[in-house]
Amino acid sequence: MAHSSSEYLTVPGLLASATLAAKQYYCVKLASTAGEVIVGAAATDVCFGIVQNDPGAAEEALIAIHGAVKASAEASVSYGDELACSTTGRVKTTTTENDDVIGIALEASSAAGDIIGILLTHYSKGG
Repeated sequence: MAHSSSEYLTVPGLLASATLAAKQYYCVKLASTAGEVIVGAAATDVCFGIVQNDPGAAEEALIAIHGAVKASAEASVSYGDELACSTTGRVKTTTTENDDVIGIALEASSAAGDIIGILLTHYSKGG
């Protein structure tokens, strides 16, 4: 059954540090400049949300931080998998200690770039 809707909370006023025009539904983390976000690049990155729009540099980024959202999958993901950020900024399945879990898959994916529903959760797989 496909996940057909998104209901989420956002953080207002955050700007894209660089263009995120091709990064809609990717994991984001805080940039080194206050009030800006960049795409995550590792499973251990503390990614706090998923960008839901496609802002250019210095434009407002709609970042979902809690709830059911759409996300771009890295590759094969199964329903119920714990998800972390991949090196490309997409969500990927994780079973690794110390990874930062951003969400739980509400849908399966079979290919990189598939858009799936996830439930944002945010916790570390501490060991």
